[in-house]
Amino acid sequence: MQAETRAAFWKEIKRLADPRPAPISVSADGLQDVFEKRLNPAQILPPEFDSAQHKINKILAGLLPEKTEDTTPEGFFSKKCTEDDMGALKNHLRKHSLDSVPGEDGATYVELMEIPNEDLAFLANECVNQNNAPTIWLIACFLKALTMLIHWRIHDWAGARGLIPDWQNGFRPGYCTNNNPFILRCLRDWAKAHGLDLYVAAIDASNAFPSTDQPTLWLELFRLWMGGAIFD
Repeated sequence: MQAETRAAFWKEIKRLADPRPAPISVSADGLQDVFEKRLNPAQILPPEFDSAQHKINKILAGLLPEKTEDTTPEGFFSKKCTEDDMGALKNHLRKHSLDSVPGEDGATYVELMEIPNEDLAFLANECVNQNNAPTIWLIACFLKALTMLIHWRIHDWAGARGLIPDWQNGFRPGYCTNNNPFILRCLRDWAKAHGLDLYVAAIDASNAFPSTDQPTLWLELFRLWMGGAIFD
């Protein structure tokens, strides 16, 4: 077996060795009620939230200007997407996402790869400049790719400003979520070697995604000097 990368090798091993997946027994309609609650803000604010501050943040976020300025010397949120950016994006898709499930329009990343980098860069810049991504003519896989490009910009900005803590291992190039259990294993071995007790708290944040208040998030990003066309 010849594989270009270790990841590709183990992916093929999994495909050959794992049993065939069982047919889906739950319909999308059946999951709608569950996901509507999990992916949307709670109708009633949890008691752990500061309701007064929550109202203030909502008002302040509503006062943010529609057009902001990118004050970063690097131009993280205003510089144009280039053909090189699209080349890097395609390289990433080749390694990780070519076999992803297509969107509702049926378009795949394989089709996206056939579009010239120059045209993709122009399309991405137009979406940012117009502050709009018209889904009538914009295929779903490009929307996801554009989101990935924006994520890279935000990640580079946060990394350059020291905003990403050392313990953040997920969704971070060069890091792995296996780092956390490795650290825990080292702590356990160290405590055992020194005859000490080790206390560990495993905290599972329920509904963490919808619990992130969006007005507060936008307000905090603005206070951290994020601004420019991508922020807008």
